[in-house]
Amino acid sequence: MARKRFSDLERILDGLRLGNVDPSTLPQNLDFVKYALFKQGDAPERNITRPSLGDPVQAGIIAFGLEDTDAAAKIQLTWNTRAKNFYDGLSNSNLFGIELTTLTDYNENRSFVPAQVSLQARGATQTETSGITGRKYQKNSAPSYTIPLGQTTTVKHFQKAVQGLLDSQLGTNYFISVSEEQWRRD
Repeated sequence: MARKRFSDLERILDGLRLGNVDPSTLPQNLDFVKYALFKQGDAPERNITRPSLGDPVQAGIIAFGLEDTDAAAKIQLTWNTRAKNFYDGLSNSNLFGIELTTLTDYNENRSFVPAQVSLQARGATQTETSGITGRKYQKNSAPSYTIPLGQTTTVKHFQKAVQGLLDSQLGTNYFISVSEEQWRRD
């Protein structure tokens, strides 16, 4: 089970609440006091600048676990120009199973969320200070890109597709994060 973010600070705050201790009466340079201020909304405002994603781009994938001849398995989806341009520059883009040219056989399905791969280049890190706790940490300053993932002509299963990505040069050059596809009941 994954550890919840700031779980150590949450446990300290729970203990203070049980003891009826007001965090504002404690020294203000402690991590858990800064975190308590953040939780109350009294922390400095965080400004996050997001890159422009560009125009939407149509693409098609074949869902994992379904026969590639099944019409319901061929899903048309929308992603962004920024990620598509990055995808076009990859030497091993064939690992993602994305169709960009002939989309007439692909159907739009709003209850389907495709598997997605997030890639972030390894390399340049910079030291930053957390606006929540005041702790210093190393941040990778490279941009990240999210690309849909589907069946290819040779790889029909999700786990094998992920292993293929990790075994390729992508696993060496990029941090890779993968989320599974989902069929929702909307």
